Amino acid sequence: MLFRAFRKLLSNVFNIQHQTDEPGTIREINDKIPIRGNNTWMLICSAMLASIGLDTGSGAVIIGAMLISPLMSPILGVGLSVGINDREMLVDSLKNLALAAAAGLVVSTFYFSITPLGEPTNELLARTQPTLLDVLVAIFGGVAGIISISRSDRSNAIPGVAIATALMPPLCTAGYGLAVGRMDFFFGGFYLFFINAVFISLSTYMIVKYLHFHTKDYVDKAKQQRVARIMVVMLVIVLLPSVYFLYNVYIGVKTKKQIESLVIADFISRNNEVLKWEVQDNDSLKYIKIYSVGKQVDEQLVQQYNSVLQENSLPKYRVKLVQLDVSPEEVEQIAYDITHNLTQDMLKTMELQKIQEQRSDSLRRQKALYSSGAATQDLKLLFPEIQRVQVGDMITTSNPAKPDTITLVMLDWEKAEAPEATAKMSARNRETAQKLREAQIKAYERRIGSYLSAKLRRDSVQVVSTY
Repeated sequence: MLFRAFRKLLSNVFNIQHQTDEPGTIREINDKIPIRGNNTWMLICSAMLASIGLDTGSGAVIIGAMLISPLMSPILGVGLSVGINDREMLVDSLKNLALAAAAGLVVSTFYFSITPLGEPTNELLARTQPTLLDVLVAIFGGVAGIISISRSDRSNAIPGVAIATALMPPLCTAGYGLAVGRMDFFFGGFYLFFINAVFISLSTYMIVKYLHFHTKDYVDKAKQQRVARIMVVMLVIVLLPSVYFLYNVYIGVKTKKQIESLVIADFISRNNEVLKWEVQDNDSLKYIKIYSVGKQVDEQLVQQYNSVLQENSLPKYRVKLVQLDVSPEEVEQIAYDITHNLTQDMLKTMELQKIQEQRSDSLRRQKALYSSGAATQDLKLLFPEIQRVQVGDMITTSNPAKPDTITLVMLDWEKAEAPEATAKMSARNRETAQKLREAQIKAYERRIGSYLSAKLRRDSVQVVSTY
């Protein structure tokens, strides 16, 4: 009774058959398989965006390329066609997938042939060595994709699947390898693309079978059996390379963990600091190159590691030490010196900039003083009534965000009349003479302001007179 209730609970939680829209799923995938019209433009744009993102190391651009890529539909079409025994859909899916892959390679190869950058970024390097995790991403991404499309109330999971499985970036990485002649990038990128395509198709096939999609019926039963046999052969052809690739990925991960546990961990425990380690192929042997610093390691230790590798089913691997003649303390000191010197260089650069700015200000002030001195002499020649000229800069702060500098010119004028002559004038005549004098000086001020503005090359010149 309890087992039956638990089984019913699992069925309610995981059952997806009651919401399946079989005709809609087949129609949705089949309609988007052909690479023509808008799909062609989307494919070209996706390949170009992915290439630019890989070239510049921009993850955001690469994500955009994944979202608009039309590669998912032909791949889903391969798995669906095998699952429902539809030979025409299978041929159409494979043909369009091959066309899309070729177009992506051509576009990316063209871009990387003309780009002024072209250096292997981290985004490119990340797609040259597929791992078991990439296989798992392809499997679960394919499951999520076909389940999303097969629902009567379709969700928006396809964009997430497109981002997760990343079909276009590895294809463009292969294009980069062709453009620069790096076959390791070409085979690594295309290998990752192939893994994604195969395991997404395989996931689609398994879900289609789980949902009990109806297989295509043929009037000619002999033809139906022949098509079924062709489907089985095609499935085996597709699965065998994927199994081989999966096995290689698994062996690679397992070997890496063995090397870390048998060699690297023990080497570090002997107070040797490992800067980096890698495996390099050299014909029949594979060398584990360990870059380290610390005390000198005896050659017997290397022989010991080689024996341990042979005892643990790694007879083709050999350890090769590359030791730097510095201690870990010296490495820390070098890192500190680099950082410290960088800071000191920055401070020196800032100090030099400050000195240059101060020198420039001083030169400007000297030039201004020289110009104002020459202008003062000119003014006294032009206007003998001027007794003294004072020139200086004044900063106005009416708007703190935009302070303004005004050149202030103060003029001391001679008295117009002697005190005895002024005393003999009537009050009316004195007032008239005063107004004429003020008007004359105002006219002089305007002329002097224009002259000094041109002479000193200042926009704002204000003249103030005392007399």
